Amino acid sequence: MSAKKRGGAATGPRKAAMPPVAPEAAPPAAAPEAAATRAAVVLLAGLAVLLLLRAWGSGAPGMGAWGLNHVRFVGPVWGWPLLALSGLALLPWLARPVTPLLDAIGDMIHQAPGRAATLAGVSGAAIVLGFPDRLRFVGDFLLRQGTVEEAGKPGVLFPQALPLDVFLHLHVPTWIMNTGILDANGAARALGAVEAGLLAVLAVMMVRVMDVRGAAALAVASLVWWSGALSMFTGYSKAFAEMVLVAAAAGVFALRSLRYGTPPFGLGVVLAFGLGLHRSALGLAPLWLLTWIAWARLHGRTRGWNRPAVWISLAIPLAAMGFLLPKIIATFLKWDAIHVAPASVKAQGGPLRAAFAGRRPFDLSNLMMVLSPALPALLAALAALGRGLTRRREAALVAALALPLTIVIPFIHPAQGLFRDWDDFASAAAALGIAGAWLAGEILRAAPRFRWLSLALVLAVAAPSLQWLAVQSDLERGLGRIEALVTGPPRREGPEWGNTWDYLGIRLYRLERWQASAQAFANAARTSPSQRILLQWGLAEAHAGNWAESMRVHRILVSRDRDDYVAWGGIAAAASHLTDVAAAREAAHEMNRIRPGDRNAKILEESIDDYLRQQARPNVPPVPAP
Repeated sequence: MSAKKRGGAATGPRKAAMPPVAPEAAPPAAAPEAAATRAAVVLLAGLAVLLLLRAWGSGAPGMGAWGLNHVRFVGPVWGWPLLALSGLALLPWLARPVTPLLDAIGDMIHQAPGRAATLAGVSGAAIVLGFPDRLRFVGDFLLRQGTVEEAGKPGVLFPQALPLDVFLHLHVPTWIMNTGILDANGAARALGAVEAGLLAVLAVMMVRVMDVRGAAALAVASLVWWSGALSMFTGYSKAFAEMVLVAAAAGVFALRSLRYGTPPFGLGVVLAFGLGLHRSALGLAPLWLLTWIAWARLHGRTRGWNRPAVWISLAIPLAAMGFLLPKIIATFLKWDAIHVAPASVKAQGGPLRAAFAGRRPFDLSNLMMVLSPALPALLAALAALGRGLTRRREAALVAALALPLTIVIPFIHPAQGLFRDWDDFASAAAALGIAGAWLAGEILRAAPRFRWLSLALVLAVAAPSLQWLAVQSDLERGLGRIEALVTGPPRREGPEWGNTWDYLGIRLYRLERWQASAQAFANAARTSPSQRILLQWGLAEAHAGNWAESMRVHRILVSRDRDDYVAWGGIAAAASHLTDVAAAREAAHEMNRIRPGDRNAKILEESIDDYLRQQARPNVPPVPAP
């Protein structure tokens, strides 16, 4: 097959799983080759700059480039070798010999779409299963998993959750856990593997919808699948994982409807499903509306409005909106205000100023490098393409998908910081993946001489995404990365600083690293001295054998709440090990006051009496207190 034929649409008959394109809906010609060539050159330069930035970030001191420096925190397999391969792929005399192999893989998608989808799905599931999230740092990972482990009630811990979120991330894993097949984390990983496989199938569908061939097809599929959002599928039990699928599917089905004239039935189902998962699915409403407008203008007269399928396509998402919109609005007003307009935003002069205040522009840039590793290069290529962009309706659709989900990112202020609560924006990664895949497909189709650039595009997104998965999967290196984030430079302050130390305290406590856990909780208490943090700090000090410090921390707790039975128990334990009889008697008295007839208080008093009797006997070594 010639390079020209691989870069453009096939000229002869071919197998297709899509319905024929209506004459009035036939896509316009590809972008002019001169404009596409210019865009390809800019894309190549952009990928080279990104590679240099990642190399620089991985060697630079501090954590100012936390979205670029993955190499510092992964093992020798996933670090510099992947970065070096990405660099070699930018050299045409090295990439061209590999391109025929990529052509064969890309052509298989058209010749055997079922086999390609199966292989992609199995491969996608296998990759995320190979990188379990052992760090459990992102978002509400520990809280959500703990809810399943304790079979908690969703109305207590996450009352804002919508029905499908509760079903998929509480009822299903709880049932699986109760059967004894898997534990809570295993159930979440199994679901994530299935969803990663489905995302890979959507990547294949994107190639079919765009009708790209050869190496360009592999680049398109890679841009859809590879992103930082893949770590949503490695054990995280929250609706943001499914929202990645929802955003990607919405883009694929919208483009399919425009190209092939079918009513946006799939898009409507996806939107309804998303609304049942998370309120952020409202960001897909502009895409749904624009798709219907485009379909009506292009196909409404010829395909007809009198068919049941058309009205069903409209009814499904509208019914979902009618049913779920009141709860979504109530949830937004009650819960999302703390993310959009917290006190810190008001103190900085309002949402617009706070969006880019201080170090926030740097954190936003790092976030985007995690979500969409090739985004700056693709944006530069889009600017270079300029008026050469001919498929304007399709461009409008991918913009309607990506813009609503990304434009809000600067105005959302997660309590735990952008470097931890990036899961809030995982669906934006999928939307940007669809947009980037569409743009890259159009450029490579119109500039077939640059199809060797497909390998560089694949590695530009695959290498950082694999490294991101590896960072989450390597417990020791991952904990080192988080400690580097919180200790700086740059120095972080406020709630995100305290919340990160709190995470380290909890994670190290579960790993029974008592001294390190106690130190982490001590740091967390400087900015967030809650009852829970102080209690865990005191317990960690006790496990570490620092009984005097444990008593001091528990004293702080009872000074706040004299009826804190657990804190008095901590004082009792510390007093026993310190042989502080007065403190032990005080603790026993208070425990008995809070819980009259308390068995633990009675045992403590009896131990005190035994100890005092032993002390009263001459020439008898003292008996250690219990």
